[in-house]
Amino acid sequence: MSVSKPGGFNAILRLPAFQMLWLGQLLALTAQNGIHFIQLVLIERLTGRSVHTGVMVAVFTLPSVLLSPFAGVVIDRVPKKWIIVLSNFLRGLLALSYIFLLRWADVQAGNYTLILLLIVYAVTFAGASVGVFFNPAVLAKLPLLVGEERLMMANSLFNITIAGSQIVGLVVLAPAAVKILGLSSSFGLMGAFYLIAFLLVLRLPRDPGRRVQGFSAASGRERLLREFREGWAFVIRNRTIYMGILHITLVVTLIMILAMMSTALVSRVLGLTPEDAVLFFAPAGLGMGLAIIALSRWGNRLRHDWLQTGMLFLAALTFGILSLLSRDYTNARIPIFDLYPQRIVPLSTAVAINSIFLGFSLYAINTIAQTTIQRDSLPSLRGRVFTVQFMIANLLGLAPLIAASLLADYLGVPVLLRWLGIACLVVALLTLLSALFPQKRVERTP
Repeated sequence: MSVSKPGGFNAILRLPAFQMLWLGQLLALTAQNGIHFIQLVLIERLTGRSVHTGVMVAVFTLPSVLLSPFAGVVIDRVPKKWIIVLSNFLRGLLALSYIFLLRWADVQAGNYTLILLLIVYAVTFAGASVGVFFNPAVLAKLPLLVGEERLMMANSLFNITIAGSQIVGLVVLAPAAVKILGLSSSFGLMGAFYLIAFLLVLRLPRDPGRRVQGFSAASGRERLLREFREGWAFVIRNRTIYMGILHITLVVTLIMILAMMSTALVSRVLGLTPEDAVLFFAPAGLGMGLAIIALSRWGNRLRHDWLQTGMLFLAALTFGILSLLSRDYTNARIPIFDLYPQRIVPLSTAVAINSIFLGFSLYAINTIAQTTIQRDSLPSLRGRVFTVQFMIANLLGLAPLIAASLLADYLGVPVLLRWLGIACLVVALLTLLSALFPQKRVERTP
Protein backbone atom coordinates (compact mmCIF):
# COMPACT_ATOMS: atom_id res chain seq x y z
CA MET A 1 0.00 0.00 0.00
CA SER A 2 1.44 3.39 -0.94
CA VAL A 3 0.42 6.84 0.06
CA SER A 4 1.33 9.66 -2.25
CA LYS A 5 0.70 12.72 -0.15
CA PRO A 6 2.19 13.09 3.29
CA GLY A 7 0.23 14.83 5.99
CA GLY A 8 -0.28 15.15 9.71
CA PHE A 9 -1.75 12.78 12.26
CA ASN A 10 -5.26 13.26 10.87
CA ALA A 11 -4.14 12.08 7.42
CA ILE A 12 -2.72 8.76 8.62
CA LEU A 13 -5.52 8.22 11.16
CA ARG A 14 -7.99 8.27 8.27
CA LEU A 15 -6.36 5.14 6.84
CA PRO A 16 -8.55 2.21 8.01
CA ALA A 17 -5.69 -0.30 8.20
CA PHE A 18 -3.53 2.10 10.21
CA GLN A 19 -6.45 2.81 12.57
CA MET A 20 -6.77 -0.89 13.36
CA LEU A 21 -3.04 -1.34 13.93
CA TRP A 22 -2.74 1.81 16.05
CA LEU A 23 -5.79 1.06 18.22
CA GLY A 24 -4.64 -2.54 18.60
CA GLN A 25 -1.21 -1.35 19.75
CA LEU A 26 -2.75 1.20 22.14
CA LEU A 27 -4.96 -1.42 23.81
CA ALA A 28 -2.23 -4.08 23.92
CA LEU A 29 0.41 -1.78 25.43
CA THR A 30 -2.08 -0.36 27.95
CA ALA A 31 -2.92 -3.92 29.02
CA GLN A 32 0.76 -4.86 29.20
CA ASN A 33 1.63 -1.92 31.44
CA GLY A 34 -1.50 -2.39 33.53
CA ILE A 35 -0.69 -6.03 34.15
CA HIS A 36 2.79 -5.02 35.39
CA PHE A 37 1.22 -2.96 38.16
CA ILE A 38 -1.34 -5.64 39.09
CA GLN A 39 1.41 -8.27 39.25
CA LEU A 40 3.47 -6.09 41.58
CA VAL A 41 0.48 -5.68 43.91
CA LEU A 42 -0.17 -9.44 43.79
CA ILE A 43 3.44 -10.30 44.71
CA GLU A 44 3.49 -7.73 47.53
CA ARG A 45 0.26 -9.17 48.98
CA LEU A 46 1.48 -12.75 48.71
CA THR A 47 4.97 -12.28 50.14
CA GLY A 48 5.63 -8.77 51.47
CA ARG A 49 9.23 -9.25 50.28
CA SER A 50 11.06 -7.08 47.76
CA VAL A 51 13.20 -9.98 46.58
CA HIS A 52 10.13 -11.71 45.11
CA THR A 53 9.09 -8.50 43.38
CA GLY A 54 12.62 -8.24 42.00
CA VAL A 55 12.36 -11.77 40.65
CA MET A 56 9.08 -10.79 38.96
CA VAL A 57 10.71 -7.83 37.20
CA ALA A 58 13.68 -10.00 36.18
CA VAL A 59 11.39 -12.72 34.83
CA PHE A 60 9.63 -10.12 32.71
CA THR A 61 12.93 -8.67 31.43
CA LEU A 62 14.79 -11.89 30.58
CA PRO A 63 12.81 -12.85 27.44
CA SER A 64 13.72 -9.56 25.75
CA VAL A 65 17.41 -10.41 26.24
CA LEU A 66 17.15 -14.08 25.29
CA LEU A 67 14.69 -13.96 22.39
CA SER A 68 15.22 -10.63 20.60
CA PRO A 69 17.71 -11.97 17.98
CA PHE A 70 15.46 -14.96 17.29
CA ALA A 71 12.39 -12.71 17.09
CA GLY A 72 13.99 -10.63 14.34
CA VAL A 73 14.57 -13.75 12.22
CA VAL A 74 11.00 -14.95 12.71
CA ILE A 75 9.49 -11.57 11.85
CA ASP A 76 11.48 -11.48 8.60
CA ARG A 77 10.19 -14.91 7.57
CA VAL A 78 6.58 -15.07 8.83
CA PRO A 79 3.66 -12.79 7.82
CA LYS A 80 3.69 -9.96 10.33
CA LYS A 81 -0.08 -9.80 10.56
CA TRP A 82 -0.29 -13.24 12.11
CA ILE A 83 2.51 -12.52 14.60
CA ILE A 84 0.56 -9.45 15.78
CA VAL A 85 -2.74 -11.35 15.87
CA LEU A 86 -1.39 -14.36 17.74
CA SER A 87 0.60 -12.30 20.25
CA ASN A 88 -2.53 -10.40 21.30
CA PHE A 89 -4.63 -13.56 21.49
CA LEU A 90 -2.09 -15.54 23.54
CA ARG A 91 -1.42 -12.68 25.96
CA GLY A 92 -5.17 -12.24 26.40
CA LEU A 93 -5.51 -15.88 27.40
CA LEU A 94 -2.55 -15.63 29.76
CA ALA A 95 -4.05 -12.55 31.44
CA LEU A 96 -7.38 -14.34 31.91
CA SER A 97 -5.58 -17.35 33.39
CA TYR A 98 -4.83 -15.24 36.49
CA ILE A 99 -8.56 -15.32 37.32
CA PHE A 100 -8.45 -19.10 37.71
CA LEU A 101 -5.11 -18.95 39.55
CA LEU A 102 -6.47 -16.51 42.12
CA ARG A 103 -9.67 -18.52 42.61
CA TRP A 104 -7.57 -21.63 43.18
CA ALA A 105 -5.42 -19.71 45.67
CA ASP A 106 -8.55 -18.58 47.55
CA VAL A 107 -9.77 -22.18 47.80
CA GLN A 108 -6.38 -23.34 49.09
CA ALA A 109 -6.36 -20.53 51.70
CA GLY A 110 -2.64 -19.79 51.36
CA ASN A 111 -1.44 -23.37 51.73
CA TYR A 112 0.41 -23.37 48.41
CA THR A 113 1.86 -19.87 48.21
CA LEU A 114 5.19 -21.07 46.78
CA ILE A 115 3.46 -23.08 44.04
CA LEU A 116 1.28 -20.07 43.20
CA LEU A 117 4.38 -17.86 43.01
CA LEU A 118 6.11 -20.26 40.62
CA ILE A 119 3.03 -20.40 38.39
CA VAL A 120 2.79 -16.59 38.39
CA TYR A 121 6.46 -16.36 37.38
CA ALA A 122 5.90 -18.93 34.60
CA VAL A 123 2.85 -17.09 33.25
CA THR A 124 4.76 -13.79 33.40
CA PHE A 125 7.70 -15.29 31.50
CA ALA A 126 5.39 -16.75 28.85
CA GLY A 127 3.57 -13.43 28.37
CA ALA A 128 6.83 -11.48 28.14
CA SER A 129 8.20 -14.01 25.63
CA VAL A 130 5.17 -13.53 23.39
CA GLY A 131 5.46 -9.76 23.79
CA VAL A 132 9.04 -9.79 22.45
CA PHE A 133 7.58 -10.50 18.99
CA PHE A 134 4.80 -7.90 19.13
CA ASN A 135 6.43 -4.46 18.90
CA PRO A 136 9.04 -5.38 16.23
CA ALA A 137 6.26 -6.94 14.13
CA VAL A 138 4.15 -3.78 14.49
CA LEU A 139 7.08 -1.58 13.44
CA ALA A 140 7.84 -3.87 10.49
CA LYS A 141 4.18 -3.82 9.43
CA LEU A 142 3.90 -0.04 9.62
CA PRO A 143 5.66 0.89 6.33
CA LEU A 144 3.40 -1.53 4.47
CA LEU A 145 0.34 0.40 5.67
CA VAL A 146 1.33 4.07 5.44
CA GLY A 147 4.06 4.23 2.78
CA GLU A 148 7.52 5.73 3.06
CA GLU A 149 6.39 9.36 2.86
CA ARG A 150 4.22 9.19 5.97
CA LEU A 151 6.43 6.82 7.93
CA MET A 152 8.06 9.46 10.14
CA MET A 153 4.66 10.85 11.16
CA ALA A 154 3.37 7.34 11.85
CA ASN A 155 6.44 6.55 13.97
CA SER A 156 5.96 9.77 15.93
CA LEU A 157 2.37 8.82 16.72
CA PHE A 158 3.42 5.32 17.75
CA ASN A 159 6.12 6.72 20.10
CA ILE A 160 3.55 9.00 21.72
CA THR A 161 1.26 5.98 22.04
CA ILE A 162 3.98 3.98 23.83
CA ALA A 163 4.55 6.77 26.38
CA GLY A 164 0.81 7.37 26.77
CA SER A 165 0.05 3.69 27.33
CA GLN A 166 2.64 3.60 30.12
CA ILE A 167 0.97 6.50 31.89
CA VAL A 168 -2.60 5.26 31.31
CA GLY A 169 -1.96 1.58 32.04
CA LEU A 170 0.58 1.80 34.87
CA VAL A 171 -0.41 5.05 36.52
CA VAL A 172 -4.15 5.51 36.00
CA LEU A 173 -6.11 2.46 34.86
CA ALA A 174 -4.52 -0.42 36.78
CA PRO A 175 -4.41 1.28 40.22
CA ALA A 176 -8.03 2.39 39.80
CA ALA A 177 -9.07 -1.10 38.66
CA VAL A 178 -7.38 -2.80 41.63
CA LYS A 179 -9.03 -0.45 44.12
CA ILE A 180 -12.50 -0.68 42.54
CA LEU A 181 -12.64 -4.17 41.02
CA GLY A 182 -10.04 -6.17 42.94
CA LEU A 183 -7.12 -8.21 41.60
CA SER A 184 -9.04 -10.94 39.79
CA SER A 185 -11.37 -8.61 37.88
CA SER A 186 -8.45 -6.30 37.06
CA PHE A 187 -6.64 -9.15 35.33
CA GLY A 188 -9.89 -9.90 33.50
CA LEU A 189 -10.13 -6.29 32.31
CA MET A 190 -6.58 -6.37 30.93
CA GLY A 191 -7.29 -9.70 29.24
CA ALA A 192 -10.35 -8.12 27.61
CA PHE A 193 -8.14 -5.30 26.28
CA TYR A 194 -5.85 -7.86 24.65
CA LEU A 195 -8.75 -9.73 23.10
CA ILE A 196 -10.31 -6.53 21.70
CA ALA A 197 -6.90 -5.71 20.20
CA PHE A 198 -6.86 -9.24 18.75
CA LEU A 199 -10.22 -8.66 17.04
CA LEU A 200 -9.07 -5.31 15.65
CA VAL A 201 -5.86 -6.59 14.06
CA LEU A 202 -7.65 -9.60 12.57
CA ARG A 203 -8.85 -7.20 9.86
CA LEU A 204 -5.36 -6.05 8.88
CA PRO A 205 -4.40 -6.69 5.24
CA ARG A 206 -2.20 -9.67 4.55
CA ASP A 207 1.52 -9.37 4.02
CA PRO A 208 3.79 -12.04 2.57
CA GLY A 209 6.51 -13.66 4.62
CA ARG A 210 10.01 -13.37 3.23
CA ARG A 211 12.22 -16.40 2.85
CA VAL A 212 15.86 -15.62 3.49
CA GLN A 213 18.00 -17.31 0.88
CA GLY A 214 21.04 -19.19 2.09
CA PHE A 215 20.05 -18.80 5.72
CA SER A 216 20.96 -21.38 8.33
CA ALA A 217 21.13 -21.36 12.09
CA ALA A 218 24.94 -21.37 11.94
CA SER A 219 25.17 -18.54 9.42
CA GLY A 220 22.61 -16.56 11.42
CA ARG A 221 24.71 -16.90 14.57
CA GLU A 222 27.88 -15.94 12.72
CA ARG A 223 26.26 -12.88 11.17
CA LEU A 224 24.77 -11.82 14.51
CA LEU A 225 28.13 -12.13 16.30
CA ARG A 226 30.00 -10.31 13.54
CA GLU A 227 27.55 -7.41 13.51
CA PHE A 228 27.54 -7.24 17.30
CA ARG A 229 31.35 -6.99 17.33
CA GLU A 230 31.27 -4.20 14.73
CA GLY A 231 28.73 -2.27 16.78
CA TRP A 232 30.71 -2.81 19.99
CA ALA A 233 33.96 -1.62 18.36
CA PHE A 234 32.26 1.60 17.26
CA VAL A 235 30.76 2.13 20.71
CA ILE A 236 34.02 1.82 22.64
CA ARG A 237 35.79 4.27 20.28
CA ASN A 238 33.21 7.02 20.85
CA ARG A 239 32.86 8.46 24.33
CA THR A 240 29.53 10.19 23.67
CA ILE A 241 28.09 6.84 22.56
CA TYR A 242 29.27 4.79 25.52
CA MET A 243 28.36 7.55 27.95
CA GLY A 244 24.87 7.63 26.38
CA ILE A 245 24.60 3.85 26.82
CA LEU A 246 25.73 4.25 30.46
CA HIS A 247 22.96 6.82 31.01
CA ILE A 248 20.29 4.60 29.42
CA THR A 249 21.51 1.58 31.39
CA LEU A 250 21.25 3.62 34.59
CA VAL A 251 17.70 4.74 33.78
CA VAL A 252 16.56 1.23 32.79
CA THR A 253 18.02 -0.17 36.02
CA LEU A 254 16.49 2.57 38.16
CA ILE A 255 13.06 2.11 36.57
CA MET A 256 13.18 -1.65 37.19
CA ILE A 257 14.19 -1.06 40.82
CA LEU A 258 11.51 1.60 41.29
CA ALA A 259 8.87 -0.73 39.85
CA MET A 260 10.08 -3.46 42.19
CA MET A 261 10.07 -1.33 45.36
CA SER A 262 7.17 1.08 44.76
CA THR A 263 4.63 -1.15 46.46
CA ALA A 264 7.06 -1.77 49.33
CA LEU A 265 7.60 1.98 49.73
CA VAL A 266 3.91 2.80 50.13
CA SER A 267 2.90 -0.30 52.11
CA ARG A 268 5.85 -1.21 54.33
CA VAL A 269 7.42 2.22 54.76
CA LEU A 270 4.42 4.54 54.71
CA GLY A 271 1.73 2.11 55.90
CA LEU A 272 -0.74 2.37 53.00
CA THR A 273 -2.04 -0.50 50.83
CA PRO A 274 0.07 -1.82 47.91
CA GLU A 275 -2.37 -0.44 45.32
CA ASP A 276 -1.75 3.04 46.74
CA ALA A 277 1.53 2.97 44.79
CA VAL A 278 -0.42 5.29 42.48
CA LEU A 279 0.73 7.97 44.96
CA PHE A 280 4.22 7.36 43.57
CA PHE A 281 3.47 6.48 39.93
CA ALA A 282 0.93 9.17 39.03
CA PRO A 283 3.14 12.17 39.92
CA ALA A 284 6.09 10.48 38.18
CA GLY A 285 3.92 10.16 35.07
CA LEU A 286 3.09 13.86 35.33
CA GLY A 287 6.81 14.60 35.55
CA MET A 288 7.41 12.58 32.39
CA GLY A 289 4.75 14.59 30.59
CA LEU A 290 6.32 17.86 31.71
CA ALA A 291 9.72 16.60 30.51
CA ILE A 292 8.27 15.88 27.07
CA ILE A 293 7.00 19.47 26.83
CA ALA A 294 10.19 21.03 28.23
CA LEU A 295 12.59 19.07 26.02
CA SER A 296 10.56 19.70 22.87
CA ARG A 297 10.62 23.46 23.51
CA TRP A 298 13.97 24.13 25.15
CA GLY A 299 16.02 20.93 24.86
CA ASN A 300 18.21 22.22 22.02
CA ARG A 301 19.03 25.55 23.65
CA LEU A 302 21.63 24.02 25.98
CA ARG A 303 24.55 21.71 25.32
CA HIS A 304 23.30 18.18 25.79
CA ASP A 305 26.21 17.10 28.00
CA TRP A 306 25.62 19.98 30.43
CA LEU A 307 21.86 19.41 30.41
CA GLN A 308 22.41 15.70 31.05
CA THR A 309 24.72 16.50 33.98
CA GLY A 310 22.03 18.70 35.52
CA MET A 311 19.36 16.04 35.14
CA LEU A 312 21.58 13.41 36.78
CA PHE A 313 22.23 15.69 39.76
CA LEU A 314 18.46 16.30 39.97
CA ALA A 315 17.79 12.54 40.00
CA ALA A 316 20.39 12.08 42.76
CA LEU A 317 18.71 14.83 44.78
CA THR A 318 15.23 13.28 44.43
CA PHE A 319 16.44 9.89 45.67
CA GLY A 320 18.17 11.60 48.58
CA ILE A 321 14.96 13.44 49.50
CA LEU A 322 12.93 10.21 49.33
CA SER A 323 15.43 8.55 51.65
CA LEU A 324 15.21 11.51 54.03
CA LEU A 325 11.39 11.48 54.00
CA SER A 326 11.34 7.81 54.97
CA ARG A 327 14.08 7.97 57.62
CA ASP A 328 11.68 7.28 60.51
CA TYR A 329 10.99 3.81 59.10
CA THR A 330 14.73 3.09 59.17
CA ASN A 331 14.86 3.76 62.90
CA ALA A 332 11.69 1.98 64.03
CA ARG A 333 10.88 -0.49 61.21
CA ILE A 334 7.23 0.36 61.80
CA PRO A 335 5.19 2.03 59.00
CA ILE A 336 5.48 5.78 59.42
CA PHE A 337 1.74 6.47 59.30
CA ASP A 338 1.20 3.88 62.05
CA LEU A 339 3.60 5.82 64.26
CA TYR A 340 2.60 9.31 63.15
CA PRO A 341 -0.91 9.30 61.60
CA GLN A 342 -0.88 13.12 61.60
CA ARG A 343 1.82 13.03 58.89
CA ILE A 344 -0.35 11.36 56.24
CA VAL A 345 -1.22 14.52 54.32
CA PRO A 346 2.11 16.42 54.48
CA LEU A 347 4.29 13.37 53.91
CA SER A 348 2.13 12.01 51.06
CA THR A 349 2.21 15.44 49.45
CA ALA A 350 6.00 15.63 49.78
CA VAL A 351 6.43 12.16 48.23
CA ALA A 352 4.11 13.09 45.35
CA ILE A 353 5.92 16.38 44.62
CA ASN A 354 9.30 14.66 44.77
CA SER A 355 8.04 11.98 42.38
CA ILE A 356 7.21 14.67 39.81
CA PHE A 357 10.86 15.76 39.75
CA LEU A 358 12.02 12.12 39.72
CA GLY A 359 9.86 11.29 36.69
CA PHE A 360 11.00 14.48 34.96
CA SER A 361 14.71 13.79 35.50
CA LEU A 362 14.64 10.10 34.52
CA TYR A 363 12.66 10.76 31.33
CA ALA A 364 14.98 13.64 30.41
CA ILE A 365 18.13 11.55 31.03
CA ASN A 366 16.81 8.76 28.81
CA THR A 367 15.69 11.10 26.01
CA ILE A 368 18.93 13.11 25.94
CA ALA A 369 21.00 9.91 25.91
CA GLN A 370 18.92 8.37 23.11
CA THR A 371 19.19 11.56 21.05
CA THR A 372 22.97 11.65 21.54
CA ILE A 373 23.35 8.05 20.41
CA GLN A 374 21.18 8.63 17.33
CA ARG A 375 23.04 11.84 16.45
CA ASP A 376 26.57 10.47 16.86
CA SER A 377 26.10 6.98 15.36
CA LEU A 378 26.85 6.27 11.73
CA PRO A 379 23.66 5.44 9.79
CA SER A 380 25.30 2.24 8.55
CA LEU A 381 26.02 1.14 12.15
CA ARG A 382 23.03 2.59 13.97
CA GLY A 383 21.11 -0.68 14.19
CA ARG A 384 24.12 -2.48 15.62
CA VAL A 385 24.77 0.31 18.12
CA PHE A 386 21.17 0.00 19.30
CA THR A 387 21.65 -3.77 19.62
CA VAL A 388 24.66 -3.16 21.90
CA GLN A 389 22.65 -0.58 23.86
CA PHE A 390 19.66 -2.88 24.30
CA MET A 391 21.68 -5.89 25.42
CA ILE A 392 23.89 -3.93 27.83
CA ALA A 393 20.95 -2.06 29.38
CA ASN A 394 18.99 -5.25 30.04
CA LEU A 395 21.87 -7.53 30.99
CA LEU A 396 23.64 -5.13 33.33
CA GLY A 397 20.35 -4.11 34.94
CA LEU A 398 19.54 -7.60 36.26
CA ALA A 399 22.34 -7.91 38.84
CA PRO A 400 21.63 -4.51 40.49
CA LEU A 401 17.93 -5.40 40.50
CA ILE A 402 18.50 -8.58 42.50
CA ALA A 403 21.00 -6.78 44.78
CA ALA A 404 18.50 -3.95 45.34
CA SER A 405 15.72 -6.36 46.26
CA LEU A 406 17.96 -7.97 48.89
CA LEU A 407 19.09 -4.57 50.15
CA ALA A 408 15.47 -3.41 50.48
CA ASP A 409 14.55 -6.50 52.52
CA TYR A 410 17.56 -6.64 54.86
CA LEU A 411 18.63 -3.00 55.23
CA GLY A 412 15.38 -1.26 54.40
CA VAL A 413 13.92 0.75 51.53
CA PRO A 414 15.31 4.10 52.80
CA VAL A 415 18.88 2.73 52.69
CA LEU A 416 18.27 1.46 49.16
CA LEU A 417 17.01 4.91 48.12
CA ARG A 418 20.18 6.46 49.50
CA TRP A 419 22.36 4.11 47.43
CA LEU A 420 20.34 4.85 44.30
CA GLY A 421 21.03 8.53 44.86
CA ILE A 422 24.75 7.80 45.25
CA ALA A 423 24.73 5.85 41.96
CA CYS A 424 23.14 8.83 40.18
CA LEU A 425 25.68 11.16 41.78
CA VAL A 426 28.64 9.03 40.60
CA VAL A 427 27.33 8.94 37.01
CA ALA A 428 26.66 12.70 37.19
CA LEU A 429 30.29 13.34 38.17
CA LEU A 430 31.54 11.13 35.32
CA THR A 431 29.30 13.04 32.92
CA LEU A 432 30.59 16.35 34.25
CA LEU A 433 34.20 15.24 33.68
CA SER A 434 33.30 14.16 30.15
CA ALA A 435 31.76 17.58 29.49
CA LEU A 436 34.79 19.42 30.90
CA PHE A 437 37.31 17.30 28.95
CA PRO A 438 35.61 16.32 25.69
CA GLN A 439 37.07 13.61 23.49
CA LYS A 440 38.74 14.57 20.25
CA ARG A 441 36.48 13.82 17.31
CA VAL A 442 36.75 10.22 16.23
CA GLU A 443 36.99 9.55 12.50
CA ARG A 444 33.54 8.36 11.46
CA THR A 445 34.11 5.71 8.86
CA PRO A 446 31.45 3.17 7.95
